[in-house]
Amino acid sequence: MAFRCLNLLKNIRCSNVVFRHNLLCTSITENKFSEIQKNKRQENIAFLGDPDTFGTLGGRIIDEKIEEEGDIKEENFLQNIPLDSQKLSIKQYADLIKQYLKYKRIKEAIDVLEIRMLKEDRVKPENYIYNILIGACAEVGYTKKAFKLYNDMKRRALKPTGDTYTCLFESCINCPFPSYGLKMATHLRNLMIEKGVEPNITIFNVMIKTFGRCSDLPTAFKIVDEMMLKKIKIRVHTFNHLLQACIANKESGLKHGLIVWRKMLKMRERPNLYSFNLMLKCVKDCKIGSKEDMLEVMGIIQEHNLLLNAKPQQLQILETNLPTRQSHSNKDTPEAINKTELNIFDVKATESTLKKLESNIQEDKESIHKDFTTNSSSDASVNQNDIYIELIQNHKKALPKISERIVPNLLSKIVQINEVLAFQEAYTPQDRFAMIGGQEDFLKEMESYGVAPDIKTFSQMLFVIDDTTEAENKLIESMKAHKVKADIDFYNMLIKRRCLRLDYDNAIEVKHMIEKENKQRKTHPFNKKNKLKANIMTYGVLAMTCNTREKAEQLLTDMKENQLKVNIEILGTLLKNGTSKMQFGYILYIMDVVKQERLRVNDVFIRHLEVFNDTCLNIIEKNEKAQRDSHILKAAFNRFSNIYKEWLKEINVEEILKPEHPWKQFMEPHPTPVQRENIQVIQPKKFYKRSRKFIRYKPKM
Repeated sequence: MAFRCLNLLKNIRCSNVVFRHNLLCTSITENKFSEIQKNKRQENIAFLGDPDTFGTLGGRIIDEKIEEEGDIKEENFLQNIPLDSQKLSIKQYADLIKQYLKYKRIKEAIDVLEIRMLKEDRVKPENYIYNILIGACAEVGYTKKAFKLYNDMKRRALKPTGDTYTCLFESCINCPFPSYGLKMATHLRNLMIEKGVEPNITIFNVMIKTFGRCSDLPTAFKIVDEMMLKKIKIRVHTFNHLLQACIANKESGLKHGLIVWRKMLKMRERPNLYSFNLMLKCVKDCKIGSKEDMLEVMGIIQEHNLLLNAKPQQLQILETNLPTRQSHSNKDTPEAINKTELNIFDVKATESTLKKLESNIQEDKESIHKDFTTNSSSDASVNQNDIYIELIQNHKKALPKISERIVPNLLSKIVQINEVLAFQEAYTPQDRFAMIGGQEDFLKEMESYGVAPDIKTFSQMLFVIDDTTEAENKLIESMKAHKVKADIDFYNMLIKRRCLRLDYDNAIEVKHMIEKENKQRKTHPFNKKNKLKANIMTYGVLAMTCNTREKAEQLLTDMKENQLKVNIEILGTLLKNGTSKMQFGYILYIMDVVKQERLRVNDVFIRHLEVFNDTCLNIIEKNEKAQRDSHILKAAFNRFSNIYKEWLKEINVEEILKPEHPWKQFMEPHPTPVQRENIQVIQPKKFYKRSRKFIRYKPKM
């Protein structure tokens, strides 16, 4: 034992050991002392040599936290809880969204839902908010975002309503990509069938319109058959949507439109104003197809005529108290007779009485026939058993009285097919309009159904009448006869129609007609409804008459006086006039106006310049081959080409003519224009003071 203690003392003397509170500690070197002194500070709780810690020989402990983006978002979400005073009601959010939609700010309206409500205020939205935004996206054709909002709506356990499905189908109609719109409409219809959603009459109508506009006419007619299977009454509004579907088929749309019209008349549905306007648009835009298609339509019309001629008759029996048959032959005696009408289908008679009736009817067939032939005014006969039998017509609705037509009108209830001698293919809108009676007979057909034409009727009719000034003046006279006031859009179309046939003098005369009629209309100065005022479209069609630089300068001056800003479409029309007349000064003037106004050119504007450049080169080459002098043309073209190259660099054509996606404008905030905008979005109040004003009660005397 003593030997062991001696050896221990020898080891202690040889090594550097520190005694602390009479306890043996860990051996340390000289370098460790400096580290211990550094770590012995108040802010460092754990330092090397502390008996309560371990693993500190390597130096100070550094806490390294691995921060991910998802963890940061979660931590911010849990810490930054919004106050209740920050939140608004659903109606206030809806009012804020409607203010942005009023000024066509789609991106800002969607941000109210996706950023303010969901991220900042953390308010659970209702399906009313989603319906407003889906409807706004449907109006501008933003189909992708509309369906994205619909999926987000279902993800939040919100039940879609009828308005939701209607707006989704409307977004497919207005989609700039028809194939994508048809794909999403088919997907939505299959989804509704899978989920067992029962559409109402409004959804059925918009489905017919959607598939028709997307060039899927068989599906549109299939939906109508589905409505009939479900015993849904097909009204005139459904037929109007079918007519819109027929207009989408440009090759044989008029054929389908006439078939729909005959079906509407067969089901005793009265066409309204929209039906006649849609038929005019169908005549203007669509063809009738081949000669076989025309024969098919005439076969359907002839079948309908046969059904109308064979009117349904109903047998009625009248019991009388007269003893003899001769008393019934007198014309005056039936007035004093007390008759009791018995309908065969309503009376519950015994078997014996029914047998007697059958035998009496068979015996009196000849006598009834004689009574109808001998006396046209008498519509009844009496058998031996004092049974008075009468044949009457059963009509549920009063049919319109249509006057006799001299010219066959395919829209009439009874078409005079006997007047048709041969069939000829109709190529022009004027020929197709003659098939439905022309201007006079078409208006008579509307009058027979009690439908008054409006300005849209005459605007559509303007494109299907004869392309002459006399026919246009006759149309204006018929407008005055029907007391329909023309608007500025009608006159704009009239100017364009006359300019297209190069009748510039009569086109300019329309401008004087507008000023003259505006003076005749004695209206209140603040009443803008009946006031005629030239708009940007008026100057756009008047630009077609400016075949010289002086006229173009006068047009642009008039626009500035009326506080209208010129656009690239009007300048493109002026440029086309200059290039057709080979006026270099006119062309350079228009190019200078584009640069001054800082307008964004389009591909049509550049195409006019390129075609003009190629035309000049071809003319110069032909003159050189023919050895003809063209010094003036060469000098003018060289000056134009030098200015044209510099002009292309200044406006940066390559950047401007890049194809832009039609939905890009809705993905970015609305840019701030150069002109001042009268846009003011009022933020809703978070607190409302209750009105505590004392009102003294006053009894009513």
